[in-house]
Amino acid sequence: MKKVHKTLQVLTLDQEASISLSMEIIFEDDDLIAVNKPPGLPSQATVDTRRPHVISQLQIMFPQGKFFLHHRLDRDTSGVLLLGKSERINKAMTEIFREHQIQKTYQALSKRSEIQIGGEWTVENHLAPVRSGARQLMRMVVVKKGGWIAKTQFRLLHEFSDFLHIEAQPITGRTHQIRVHLASDKRPILGDNLYGGKSNLVPRLMLHAGNLKLKHPITGKILDLCAPVPKDFATLLRKANEAANPSNL
Repeated sequence: MKKVHKTLQVLTLDQEASISLSMEIIFEDDDLIAVNKPPGLPSQATVDTRRPHVISQLQIMFPQGKFFLHHRLDRDTSGVLLLGKSERINKAMTEIFREHQIQKTYQALSKRSEIQIGGEWTVENHLAPVRSGARQLMRMVVVKKGGWIAKTQFRLLHEFSDFLHIEAQPITGRTHQIRVHLASDKRPILGDNLYGGKSNLVPRLMLHAGNLKLKHPITGKILDLCAPVPKDFATLLRKANEAANPSNL
């Protein structure tokens, strides 16, 4: 087992321009590979076959390699994405994610709410998909009957004048789970236009998968995979801290 720090420059197709992003490999061995996915890069192929994605970029770096996706991050979500490299590990990885034998920790920058919260809280409900609007975009909604149970534990890291810095640990793994839970809690994530988080502060969804922890199915060792937040996320936090603590400048 070995840890590596390779960085691949990725050229993404945007509606208005091509954007160069860096995708760092934060862990690799014979069976698994983990990357720090940059915001704006899809986890897998989209309907636009010209658009790069995580697997296509790994195939550029490793032309003979095979990569198997067992979970994914939304296009604008950054952070740890873990993929299989060998067929022998696929069944075990599927089981790990299905049975939630993995600990995921996210960071989110969310809108403030007039509703007061404590330092820690849990949201648990049922979610179901719906399609709406002219583009028939899929979104998840809270339902009283049916759907899938969804549970997320939250912790307030810092409260700034313009937003909240929140840690989220999803216990289940539903689509858009953290986004919907914070939105239903009147604290949508900054830049999340789908769930009420539109903001002049940021141009994108401010959600980062900072840590993934699991037992390696082959070696039995604990993998503790960490990814630093991207530059725009870090800059917003730094400026908020400076504004809150001007005496430290």
